[in-house]
Amino acid sequence: MLGAGACGAAPVHVDATPVRFDLPVPADLLAQVTWRNRRGQIRGLKHVVDGRLERAISLQGFYRLTPQSAGELAQVAGTTVPSVAVGTRPMR
Repeated sequence: MLGAGACGAAPVHVDATPVRFDLPVPADLLAQVTWRNRRGQIRGLKHVVDGRLERAISLQGFYRLTPQSAGELAQVAGTTVPSVAVGTRPMR
């Protein structure tokens, strides 16, 4: 059995906009939000019906918002986009 220090795992902190549950995303924007995966493929949300997200399964995984979507969501939240979210650094 491995102890807490023997597995080599370390927490990673990334500056990002805090998660908020008090701010709705407009229906037209929800249908247009896109992500880029590690291979550079761009995809949108699935299960958006009449401006509502019916299943959250398409939010699971490791993806990076596209620069356009990051900017649009930042405007809704009233914040600025962290440079790491729109930079050209590849995902690891």
